[in-house]
Amino acid sequence: MSGTSRRSLLRFGCLAAMASAGLAGPAYAQNPTPDRMQAPTNGLIMLIEFEKIDGIRHWERELDQRGISALIQASPEIMAKYPDDFARLAAKGYMVAGNHSEKPFWDMPYDQQLALMHEAKATVERITHKPMRVFGSRYFAYDENTLRAADALGIDYVLGRGTAGALATIYAPREYKAKVISVSNVPFAEMGTGSLCDYSLWARGSTGKDFGVVAEKVLASGLSDLILVSHAYIGGMYKEWWQVYEAALADKRVTWRPFDAWVRSVKVTPQPFAQIPINREVKYDKPQPAVPLPKLELLPEFMSRGK
Repeated sequence: MSGTSRRSLLRFGCLAAMASAGLAGPAYAQNPTPDRMQAPTNGLIMLIEFEKIDGIRHWERELDQRGISALIQASPEIMAKYPDDFARLAAKGYMVAGNHSEKPFWDMPYDQQLALMHEAKATVERITHKPMRVFGSRYFAYDENTLRAADALGIDYVLGRGTAGALATIYAPREYKAKVISVSNVPFAEMGTGSLCDYSLWARGSTGKDFGVVAEKVLASGLSDLILVSHAYIGGMYKEWWQVYEAALADKRVTWRPFDAWVRSVKVTPQPFAQIPINREVKYDKPQPAVPLPKLELLPEFMSRGK
């Protein structure tokens, strides 16, 4: 048996043991009510890109075929390099969010956050000709200064690291107009928790098959709301990872909605900022993949172009 296979078996064993002990469930989902189990999950696709455009274009073609749009974040550099792509996506109804992928915003001074968010806003609005209503920093990090800056710039939503397991939720801090979208969050082996996302799991040592097991567990749990995230240069380009998303898009247990329809369906929790949970756990700042990207199989349409 190869070292990779042994590691995968150990990971599966760890998750199975946690589940049998009643420890893994809450990290994936809160127990749904009987009514909730009868209704499809309210699902949102979120795409992130700061590497290249090919995966975004593949995702766009696939979502067009299904009549679905997504929330999409891209670095200012990628947006500036491919403005026509992002203008087209926005015209189709994609919610194009501002992004700062270099540093997390935790404990960053207010003036610095304001300047970076203003720069992202200017880029998004110049290219899409629509208001930038959503913003997220690296690791979906935010603090009170982020909300202050969002209010100053008229930004409706800040993306926050998941705080309710795989359940995505929205917090409305009473002191601010901006709301916090807490994204879906899942554990993986000894590498802690992270987004329900190809990059997040790949960086924690997951294979595409592992990701499929995690995604199935989440989809089977009957959550009311979730966000399925893809760094498109992984999920939109590599066969083993794309197959997980392809299965999720076809899954009848989920209704995939455009951003505004999705947020209208999520229960909003108003409470003082000090009572809103914040998740700062990141154990994969340096990726530890089981299979490096150059060793993964590309989708056929990308094979002739090289990796």
